[in-house]
Amino acid sequence: MDSREIFRQYMMGAMKASSAISELGKLLIDVSSRSKQQEAARARYVIGFIRRHIQYKTGDASAKDLCLNIRDIVLVLGRVSLNEKLYSVVKQYGASFDLVCENDYQVSCLMHFPEWLLPNKYIQDVYSLQNPDFTMSDSSSGDELLRNNTIFNEYKSFEQKIAVHTAINLPLGQTLLVSQPTGGGKSLVTQMLASTSEGLTLVIVPTVALARDQFHAAEHNLKDKNGIYCYRGTQTDAERQAIITSIKDKTARILFISPEAVLMNLQLYGLLDKAASNGYLVNVVVDEAHIVPDWGVFFRPDFQIFSIALRKWRNLSKNTIRTFLLSATLSDDVVDTLFSLFGSENGNSQVRCDSLRQEPRFYFCSTKSKKEQDDKTVEAIKLLPKPAVVYVLEPREAKDLQKRLRTEGYKNIPIFTGITNDEERDKILLGWKNQEYDIVIATSAFGIGVDKPDVRSIIHACCPENLSRFYQEVGRGGRDGLPSISLFLPYQSKDDKNADVRRALGLVKSRVLTVERSVIRWNGMLSNRNAIIDADECVLDASATPSTMSEEEAEYAGNRNVAWNVNLLLFFHRIGFIDLLDASFVPEKKAYTVKVKLLRTDVLGDSERLSEALVEPRENEFQSQMKGYYIIRDLVASPKSACWGRTFKHLFPLSREVCNGCPSDPDGRVTTDTKFKLRIPPAIQLPPSEPSRKLSRKMSPFTELIIRRNSSGKCTSDEVSSICERACEYEIGCVVIPGRFTQSVSFNGLVLDYDEFFFAVKNSPYLFSRGVLCVFEEDANTNYSLYKNLCILEEQKYRRVLYCNDNDVISANGKPIRESIDCYSISVDKF
Repeated sequence: MDSREIFRQYMMGAMKASSAISELGKLLIDVSSRSKQQEAARARYVIGFIRRHIQYKTGDASAKDLCLNIRDIVLVLGRVSLNEKLYSVVKQYGASFDLVCENDYQVSCLMHFPEWLLPNKYIQDVYSLQNPDFTMSDSSSGDELLRNNTIFNEYKSFEQKIAVHTAINLPLGQTLLVSQPTGGGKSLVTQMLASTSEGLTLVIVPTVALARDQFHAAEHNLKDKNGIYCYRGTQTDAERQAIITSIKDKTARILFISPEAVLMNLQLYGLLDKAASNGYLVNVVVDEAHIVPDWGVFFRPDFQIFSIALRKWRNLSKNTIRTFLLSATLSDDVVDTLFSLFGSENGNSQVRCDSLRQEPRFYFCSTKSKKEQDDKTVEAIKLLPKPAVVYVLEPREAKDLQKRLRTEGYKNIPIFTGITNDEERDKILLGWKNQEYDIVIATSAFGIGVDKPDVRSIIHACCPENLSRFYQEVGRGGRDGLPSISLFLPYQSKDDKNADVRRALGLVKSRVLTVERSVIRWNGMLSNRNAIIDADECVLDASATPSTMSEEEAEYAGNRNVAWNVNLLLFFHRIGFIDLLDASFVPEKKAYTVKVKLLRTDVLGDSERLSEALVEPRENEFQSQMKGYYIIRDLVASPKSACWGRTFKHLFPLSREVCNGCPSDPDGRVTTDTKFKLRIPPAIQLPPSEPSRKLSRKMSPFTELIIRRNSSGKCTSDEVSSICERACEYEIGCVVIPGRFTQSVSFNGLVLDYDEFFFAVKNSPYLFSRGVLCVFEEDANTNYSLYKNLCILEEQKYRRVLYCNDNDVISANGKPIRESIDCYSISVDKF
């Protein structure tokens, strides 16, 4: 049954809500084609309708909430038949939502949109779930490593395959930053690391919702369900103890946890120290890493302090712990910050597959007053596709907008801000995922990493402080690959200091300490009664207050004060004034202490000299923050001056320009992308691994070996399968075979077709450090290209095994293989 039929049966009473939702859930599993993506989107709409119907019957949603939802259902599915009770609701309230009651309880909807939004083709694209210019990534062949450990038979893309195999083969002690497009499957990197490593993979996540998502995904995707844990505040003591015991017994393979949970549970923190010392802690993954500069460097101290703990663990492990930073598209300053916080002395590498989003269509509408902004926001909520997120700058604005909507009859629209308590956050995030809300009003704290694929509209009733935040929030729409709407609704005024662009500037200016306040904070930590100073080493209280605070202010300084102090210590570390040795949480004080080594004692002990030394680095820090603000300021001032795709390309330089429609280019300017989207060659060098004893006996002293085919012409499936099985026995790391066989062979290593091989040799040659077996066929040009690329690997002395007819020509002078290569040649029967 499709979504429309399930909807019909539910309305007839032939199917109960639970059964209908269960059947609709089956339509969400396979999204391998555009038509299946569209059907999955329709299924989510119907699930949302059923949930809203239940909420209406229980009093948790109003008649207007219900009509808001029915409007979208009708615009997506077409005319529908409702039961008598729902029909009467629509008859009473539906006119203001453009719903039309027809005969036989049928309801249709007029395609009416805000008059100030043109062209309305963007909105029609969203309701029709049509994105004609969108190109889906081609899947890439799986391998036995993937099939043995997960439920998957193939990789989502060649880029995902490269990311997984690069992560698995990353040298000890190094850091790898992996950027994949949203929906590109970054979580598989984490899951495969845990499956293939002997030890614990610690996954640091920014939100409880993301920890839960990742935990359930790992349980679902991994064949071995043992040793998968998620630590969160709502657990029972028994559940927490089970995690502690699993780490003590070294049975935990993967643990999803927030940075504060690591640092504040002293028993767990101590166990992780021990795990680093004895080699049990092998991988540390920071997921959704792009939010660390957005939050951690400024107002979330736990991520910053976690970077100190990671440095300590690396030292305890003798620099064997590998670190992985997972994210989507990244700007250069974010990359610099991430490597500054989490980078390794042993080496930092990147697998960058940055891609701009193809789903959003961009609207911009300037408003001349706060009232106009609110009025148009409410109209957009009513008439734009749902589910939708409305972003505002401050919690009070979220509360004010919710209050207005309630006076207009809406009941089921929650707010999610930085001051929303943990219990309410969990409730909203879970409800949002489960289609229980059509609208959420939020500040930037909402939506990080939440697996909600079907958000159709993002409304900014504000001006974010930089372009990066704006684009990240826009990116929470259309994650299912179907079109979404971005509506930017800033309040602009030259005279009002509360106009949105000015408020955004205030946010940026408040993010970097002045030189004067930096010196005051440093002296406040040094002179605090809890400070312990021993020559050039100090233990500093991160909750210490500056001398400029009154006693009353100091008493209520709280988390923000701690964040500023930690921010200052990390700034001093970045500019080479101190080294960070350790960090500890003191439960009775509810505060952190940080152990530092003073590297510039001549400056740090003299306030005047310190002030002089901080002028230039502080200005550099400030200008770095201002760059993103300048871009969004100019975008608001002249939204039609340049294609927004070019503006985003400027922010994310490794991506390709993409725009499906914006104020400057109403028709869009989608550009074609390269087949493989690895933007820069990863800076990884691996020596050739030691060959198996069996392979060494066949090849030594050469690094090349010819395996002679018994026949000529095209290879058969049995023939290729047989040679790949033997390559496994010889512990060769990669096979290169004709594309028609890649899905059917059994090989416990990297499987590449010819095009993937040509690309990988030039961009990721380290993937062949364990040797490669290449299957040749009858085409002379292809054979020539294959051998030319194999010769590139000779520079690294990687072993190369050629399965071919020794009469095949592989040189420009027309010589056959047997006359061109100085190595052993054996028959396939002897291999």
